[in-house]
Amino acid sequence: MNIQRKLVEKRYSKLSIYNGVAYFAATPDRPFDVSATIIPQARQILARVEERLAEAGSTKSDLLFVMVILSDRNYLSTFNEIWDEWVSDIIPPSRACVIAELTNPDMKVEFIIHARVGLAH
Repeated sequence: MNIQRKLVEKRYSKLSIYNGVAYFAATPDRPFDVSATIIPQARQILARVEERLAEAGSTKSDLLFVMVILSDRNYLSTFNEIWDEWVSDIIPPSRACVIAELTNPDMKVEFIIHARVGLAH
């Protein structure tokens, strides 16, 4: 079975598909607004996830696993409110949330995603 790679950049593929599963990371829009709360970045990243899912032929109902990486634990309750609203119309996927230093100090959130492909509703 072949690996499909989409949105290929010099350093990485933004989306890889293998054996019916899409794998990708998602970040908010650059440049990051350091003065903003987590709210705009959270909304941007959720929109990015939906874009990548569409590229894979999937929807958020096809999410299998989401790892949420926050740069500060103080963002968790606000992020969870936005997340809860976003998944309110689906059965939520498995999710893990960690606090970690991200590669850009102005980035507040990043996702790692696994999703089923080819069965878009």
